[in-house]
Amino acid sequence: MGDNRENKIDDQISTCWKYFDCDQEDCPAHDRENAACWELTGHTCKGRVFGRIEEKLVKCCFNCDFFKQLKKRIKGRRWADITILETLEDALQRSSNYSEKVEDLYMEVIRRSKLMNLLSEVSRIISGLDSEEDIILAILTIITANEGLGYNRAFVFLKEEDREVLRGKYALGPADANEASDLWHLLEKEKDMSIEKLVRKGQRLSYIRKSELAIRTSKLTIDMSDENSAITKGLSEVQFLDANDLDSEQDRKIARDLKLQQFCFCPIATADEQLGLVFVDNLYSGRKITAEDAHLLEVVISHAATSLKVVQLKESLNKNIKILKESYRKLKMNEDRMMKAERLAITGEMTSSVLHEIKNPLVSIGGFARSLLRSEELSGKDRESVEVIANESLRLEKYLKSLQSSVSEVKLEEENINNVLKDTFQMLKGEMKERKINLVKNLDPDLSLVRIDEVKMHEVMMNIIKNSIEAVDEGGTIEVKSWNDGNKVFVQVRDDGEGIQSDRMNRIFSPFYTTKDHGSGLGLAFAHRIIKDHGGNITVSSASGKGATFTISVRSVNEDEKVSG
Repeated sequence: MGDNRENKIDDQISTCWKYFDCDQEDCPAHDRENAACWELTGHTCKGRVFGRIEEKLVKCCFNCDFFKQLKKRIKGRRWADITILETLEDALQRSSNYSEKVEDLYMEVIRRSKLMNLLSEVSRIISGLDSEEDIILAILTIITANEGLGYNRAFVFLKEEDREVLRGKYALGPADANEASDLWHLLEKEKDMSIEKLVRKGQRLSYIRKSELAIRTSKLTIDMSDENSAITKGLSEVQFLDANDLDSEQDRKIARDLKLQQFCFCPIATADEQLGLVFVDNLYSGRKITAEDAHLLEVVISHAATSLKVVQLKESLNKNIKILKESYRKLKMNEDRMMKAERLAITGEMTSSVLHEIKNPLVSIGGFARSLLRSEELSGKDRESVEVIANESLRLEKYLKSLQSSVSEVKLEEENINNVLKDTFQMLKGEMKERKINLVKNLDPDLSLVRIDEVKMHEVMMNIIKNSIEAVDEGGTIEVKSWNDGNKVFVQVRDDGEGIQSDRMNRIFSPFYTTKDHGSGLGLAFAHRIIKDHGGNITVSSASGKGATFTISVRSVNEDEKVSG
């Protein structure tokens, strides 16, 4: 066959279709005489299409048997013709190589231009976000969007504060093959949608935050101290991993739960701090992740890491501000309590002083008035005036006795608080009967003993129940309950009166504060102090028009205390 072709050349055959006995009639060079096939076929040669003519000549035509035979025909001709042919062939070779380099440079310029545009858009998007969640969702959208990096799935793990643990936080992508075609359909309904628009749209989709993939990711953690983990060993740079090559149980669990096979992960880090990492894969498209893909991922994430850290610091600062405000509120509340305690202490001292100053003269006045009333010589208006003096003196004596009880030290003895309640009911029985008040008693018959000052506790119950009597209308109801709960005994007094307005609740136990026309404002304040002196607690709950409920708790006497007592 080779001899036959050589003979054909000798016969001045100058067309490739004759040389190869070609029957491809659709070829532009077929049946053409005295015409160069490499000129007629344009960018095509032997079924291949080339981007440039010189590339076709160098890579195809120069290696063609027909072309080589044509070159041999020149042998024996003038030296100048041969030199020109070789020079042109070398020039074409150089031109082809140069064109390839220019094309490569052009593609690199295009790639870098696209990268710069992408980074510019990333910066613009992230600069307008002010929460960790929004920034992470924006990064995930950029990583998985076709207009971005185009990965199928992305997962973000962030470092927990003060712990060497990375916790799954966010994920974006389909949870299974059926969902693979649906997710981006939600985001890409509009053609030519920019990444910025995709990010804004993604932030509005609750689906992304509550997706099965996001929930699955949030249940996973990575121990950064695991020395056998390929993931934790590679936290300083981009890594490519295959699930089949993982040795650590921790790594295998991450790959198994997230269905990772061939995947890549990239650290989220600033110059001096590890913030977390991002896993990416192409589970459903099967597209291989190249080194160039990983480089772009690293550039985008490093670009966003500083903004993420700034936002985290801002959120941490706001959190600390809230903590400080709460601490200040508690400090202020404790300061108010201390001032209140000081006022009560001062009140006690003043009361003791007043008692000493006026008790004896008052007793003398009352006694003298009662003596006069026993005299038969006193009559008319004089007797009425003396009766007023005697009655008022007696009332003041009782009031002073109450104050004396309030300021004296507590003397603790084991008592059943039900007995104190029953005595109080008996003393107030007449007043409640007169006003037709219904008293509901629910006293626990197995109530534990408590260590109390019976006299002072009697004052507490008297003040609270009397307060309820004055609060309810005629025919109203007061319910008194007692019960055990753990190591405490509780007493609750509830009425169906007008209740206490919300703006007065925090002042109800303040000394000298009263809403009554003739009240002293000391009854509930002394009750509060006495309960605190017993190591107990007293609270009030109320709503305007719905009555008030006072609840007292005192620590019960346990068996060990009974024995030691």
